[in-house]
Amino acid sequence: MRKAEFSNDIQKLATKLQARERYKLSMGTIMKIAEQANAVRRFGRSVRIDIEVLDRAIEEKYS
Repeated sequence: MRKAEFSNDIQKLATKLQARERYKLSMGTIMKIAEQANAVRRFGRSVRIDIEVLDRAIEEKYS
């Protein structure tokens, strides 16, 4: 099986791992903030995080 390759050039949706690397936070913290901000998008078993919504939520809540 081939290993998945990810680009760090995030446009709109990011995987949980990409979001974790972008914000330097734990997976649990990112998911908690993302779920509160309604930034989680699910496509079957795949989970993506809307970066624009999460950025706005972090700015409003933690700045």
